Amino acid sequence: MYSDTYQRYRKLILRGRFGEAARLAEEAYFAGDPKNGFWLTRQAAALNRGKKFSSARTAAEQALAIDPVNPYALLALADAIRGLGQFEDAITCYREVAASPKLVAIGQNGWLNCLAALSLWERIIDMLARWEMPAAQRLRWQAKAEAALHRDDDALKTVQAWLQAEPDKPEALWLLVDLEIRQNGIEAVVKRYGRLARIASRPPVYKEIYASLCRRAGRPDQALKAYERLDQGTATTAIQRKQAFALAKSGRETDAIPMMEELLTDSPRDFYLHSGYQGACRRSGQTDRAITFYETLIQRHPGEKSLYGWLKKINKA
Repeated sequence: MYSDTYQRYRKLILRGRFGEAARLAEEAYFAGDPKNGFWLTRQAAALNRGKKFSSARTAAEQALAIDPVNPYALLALADAIRGLGQFEDAITCYREVAASPKLVAIGQNGWLNCLAALSLWERIIDMLARWEMPAAQRLRWQAKAEAALHRDDDALKTVQAWLQAEPDKPEALWLLVDLEIRQNGIEAVVKRYGRLARIASRPPVYKEIYASLCRRAGRPDQALKAYERLDQGTATTAIQRKQAFALAKSGRETDAIPMMEELLTDSPRDFYLHSGYQGACRRSGQTDRAITFYETLIQRHPGEKSLYGWLKKINKA
């Protein structure tokens, strides 16, 4: 039975309120036994989810000082170090995590993510040949490595096997699209996914792929129509973000700007969204509106220092 505090922590994590979860974990640690690093580990995990990697590293190291063999604290440390871009050091930590029977797959996945960040695709293929791991996870990494190495025929076969193991898996479909474009050109792929997107029984990802392909093919009006046809009940933040860019690119800045503001309120660190928003505001003569929006956004996220830079930039427009 989970404690009330842990249930609150889990709800905050599920809602994406990572800063609040980290503060709750810190308070729980100071209210409890200082020789128990559980809440320090949970604090580090929440900070990692919120991309506060330096603070996460500190909390994880404190947890390991209490219990040097705690695999969950070591995992939090590995994630923090990877987030800081210190991939070789992170690999050392993930190697130890993978030695824990309960965390083998998680440790292996973190290790492979570091190798991918270093573009060591041959090493990834070598590791996959030596490791035991779930079939879908192996196929995922094999396909990514083969595609990165431009072994397109092999990659296509692997992606097809991956989709047999996990039908309609979005990540696999997106990789398949990129491979098909390299082999057949974007026009042929646009036609193919246009047909697939019209099949009612297909999941929404096919419509999203078609909309994205229209945008990549330089057809913003078609892309916008495709995004608008997506069921708003299932539209994710990522889809809404793409729709906002499509609106702006098709000359409908007045519609795009409020959508971008809503997205930026929830994701104040999104560099490309800020850039697109400011461009849309400048083109439509709404820089005063943007200045007011940034002033409000800073009040809501006073610790997000990049917002001051964006406000300064729009003030110069």
